[in-house]
Amino acid sequence: MIVFGLGNPGLRYRSTRHNAGYIFVDQLAKYYKKRFSIRKNCKIATLKVKGTKLVLVKPKCWMNQCGCTIREILGGEERDFMVVLDDINLPLGKIRLRSKGSDGGHLGLRSIIDMLETSGFPRLRIGIGLPQVDAADYVLSRFNAPERKLLMKVIEEGITGMQIMLSQGFVRAQNYINSIDVGDIDYMRAETR
Repeated sequence: MIVFGLGNPGLRYRSTRHNAGYIFVDQLAKYYKKRFSIRKNCKIATLKVKGTKLVLVKPKCWMNQCGCTIREILGGEERDFMVVLDDINLPLGKIRLRSKGSDGGHLGLRSIIDMLETSGFPRLRIGIGLPQVDAADYVLSRFNAPERKLLMKVIEEGITGMQIMLSQGFVRAQNYINSIDVGDIDYMRAETR
């Protein structure tokens, strides 16, 4: 299975909200002690999770052009893949796994749907909070320290969800992931006990 983490390349964007997909695959590779190697149009790390080979891919292009790179990597073959991305329609602390759907206004997802001519692929949406300002400025802003802590907890839970998906199936993983809300006070209290 290929897991595409979406984001914008370069140091300027490294810790921005729009790069939650990059951050997720970085943490997944780190969890399994793997490093990314640089290819022509992407960074790739290969690992095994629950006996399944996972190829983590970070396209090295702008978010709204990632569909071309993903289409090139897939090479027109039927391959299992998933896209991990940020979502301004979800509060920070929530994460959602869907088997298919619309682009929801996300330009990276729109690019993929347009290039592959289908919306029938799984996506893991990481909530980055609802903007009180211009959405473009907001997604390119950095997480503050408390927000980053919540993001890392969500990603940790998302990695557990990936493990569940590979060992127990998509539906079990979806039930687990879609119930996560690390912004919930009771959840945070339980985690600190």
